[in-house]
Amino acid sequence: MSFTVHARRVRDELLSPARRGAALGSAIALYHPFGYTWTRSYLGLSGDTRRDPRAMVTALEALERSRSARGAEWAEFSRRRTVEKHEAHRRTPTAADRAWMAAPRWPGPDRHHAHRAMVLRWSCLPVPPPEELRREGLTDLDRAVTAQVDAYLAADRPNPEAAAVLGTLLPRLRQAAASTRGTRTTSRLEARADQLRMMAELVHRDRPPT
Repeated sequence: MSFTVHARRVRDELLSPARRGAALGSAIALYHPFGYTWTRSYLGLSGDTRRDPRAMVTALEALERSRSARGAEWAEFSRRRTVEKHEAHRRTPTAADRAWMAAPRWPGPDRHHAHRAMVLRWSCLPVPPPEELRREGLTDLDRAVTAQVDAYLAADRPNPEAAAVLGTLLPRLRQAAASTRGTRTTSRLEARADQLRMMAELVHRDRPPT
């Protein structure tokens, strides 16, 4: 079923809270800017989205705003790519375009609230002991990302300076996250490498909506 059908069921007061909660879960399965688990976690800030119908509708409205903004982004991207193909003969997207397409981000007016909330949650996750970070060469990256994340969280607004610094670190962070996946490193190091990458991506992509 479509996102619209699931959204209609979330709002249907004739359905039980359990069925409305299941419909919200199905809607999130179809559109999840942060991945299913973390999108559900963010939307859960509005309340119990599995049992409370009011919280379900609030969460759905936030999801719909983001989905609508994402549709507008993709429409503009498609328009620009058509021009590039016909006028500049650029047949493939640039590296920056590919990174933009793959990056976790919450489009729309709630972008900063969503990004800040998730950066704050990721920043509170456990950190491996210093000797483990040092052994895998993550010490400098860990310090650099943590410093910029702290600066970002210190003020309740996007931080262009932190975003720029983390943008320069993202290639190394993506490589570090990929290199620790499926190797003999501990699960804590794998989680930390991915955690650093995700926080950097979110701070870097937290720009005022255009």
